[in-house]
Amino acid sequence: MIESNASPSELSSPFYEANKEFCLTLENFVKENDGVIEGKYNSWSYSIIGKINTPREWILKYKKSTFTSGNLLFSSKTQNLHVASIWKTHQIKGGEFIIRKKRLKDSIFKIFNLKFKKIANFKKYVLIAEKKSISISDLTTILRTLLMSGEVYQISNHSKELVIELRTDKHYFDIFKKLNDRIIID
Repeated sequence: MIESNASPSELSSPFYEANKEFCLTLENFVKENDGVIEGKYNSWSYSIIGKINTPREWILKYKKSTFTSGNLLFSSKTQNLHVASIWKTHQIKGGEFIIRKKRLKDSIFKIFNLKFKKIANFKKYVLIAEKKSISISDLTTILRTLLMSGEVYQISNHSKELVIELRTDKHYFDIFKKLNDRIIID
């Protein structure tokens, strides 16, 4: 169960209402899919972990943190926001790989390391793998919307565990259902 840990003064905040709605929608989705979920939320943040068991087991983590710089010289309106969603499943077959956003030094590494590969249609990302596979193509097809928007932070398949890290405050249940309904990695 996701619970509020907000102070009484936060309850009328529009940020509290937005976080509450996000958490309740997520809680309903997980419960509808025979899962369990727990976490806390308030006006400034939420931290949630859930588990869905059907048709395959997934661990879902959602975090949001809003914080100020704490500096008296700058306006208190200057805030930093961190949002992260992590979808994790295990017992995945297939080769190990990482898909992540390109870094400046990747163009140099690409010359010396044959594991660095381009991903067609996604210029912001790099694939690090021994070889491209059909399963990686299937995965990028399912996650196409998130890759195009830049909301994918990193995707990795390591030690038979697929981890998809997003930087978004949206649920994307439709995309998650496509992942859950298919065995992506061969």
